[in-house]
Amino acid sequence: MLTKTDLQLIGSVVDEKLDIKLAPIKKDLTDVKKRVRKIEKTVDLITKNYDEGDTKLSRRVTKIEEHLQI
Repeated sequence: MLTKTDLQLIGSVVDEKLDIKLAPIKKDLTDVKKRVRKIEKTVDLITKNYDEGDTKLSRRVTKIEEHLQI
């Protein structure tokens, strides 16, 4: 029967092996996270600019409609 110490040693060996196997995946994951953050910033910027442009256009159309009494 395995003792608690034996199980801890087995666990540490398994953890070490997993860390070795997962190291490249962790590196790729950090790269993906950076790219996603960059995309999110870009989307936020585009959305902000689109909203501002839409608002300005809406004001212009409203002024034109008022001027033409439409």
